[in-house]
Amino acid sequence: MKEGYKTLSVTQAAALCDVGRTTVGYWIRSKKLAAVRRGKKYEIPVQNLLYFLKTSGQEIPAQLENENLNGPVFQTFQNCWQYYQDQSHGLNCPQCIVFKNRLAVCFSARNDGKINCSGGCQKCGYYREAYYPRVQFIHQFEIPAAIIKDLNIWAGNPAMADLCETHQKQLVGMGIEKIIHPRSLEQVISCVKRKALGDAGTQSECRIYIKNHQADGMKIKCSVFVLNQPPGAFLIMAVPDLNDQPMSRNQAYKKLSEELA
Repeated sequence: MKEGYKTLSVTQAAALCDVGRTTVGYWIRSKKLAAVRRGKKYEIPVQNLLYFLKTSGQEIPAQLENENLNGPVFQTFQNCWQYYQDQSHGLNCPQCIVFKNRLAVCFSARNDGKINCSGGCQKCGYYREAYYPRVQFIHQFEIPAAIIKDLNIWAGNPAMADLCETHQKQLVGMGIEKIIHPRSLEQVISCVKRKALGDAGTQSECRIYIKNHQADGMKIKCSVFVLNQPPGAFLIMAVPDLNDQPMSRNQAYKKLSEELA
């Protein structure tokens, strides 16, 4: 494979996989192999071909063995209107704010109520194929965890939804200003920006306040990790700061007794 050669024609993909052009065409039409239409022809990103072959248990062509296959292989990102271009749902795209403004991440506009998609992201075929494989690992954590990119939540596990006092399905696309208390919002935005710029001096652990049923919010302890996938995203893991939680009367009496003993 020539260095820097990132897309294939249907003919090239068929030759690499030792199958007919009609077979590759079937893979594309059945949505098993993601491709981009250019006029009457399709371009197949090499990464998408690798993803399809690896996930379907097929042999990887020798010409592609120089690609990085040690870690997980993901499909390349494509815009939602490209994903739905051959489906009836795609008829709604020209009237959608995502298409009109060419937004790369469609669910970042979900909370504005101006997108033409019905239903939540977690049931969306596009989200399930393009985004979920990159973020599903957070469901392995028992403590609250979320993935944040460009000041929006890309995914959150059930524990994070409980911590934020919201439904898990509402987390996808939610702007961080919806959960971060105003007293900590400037601190969080500054930290995210510095992390994105590769500032090694930025703290990986911090204490911030999030919104909850209390007017002053809840103080939590956060750990922040930079991710390779999705590029530019952060893994946030958080737990309540128990030292900052108000004590009940019995807890206060117990603490006072221990100090006087």
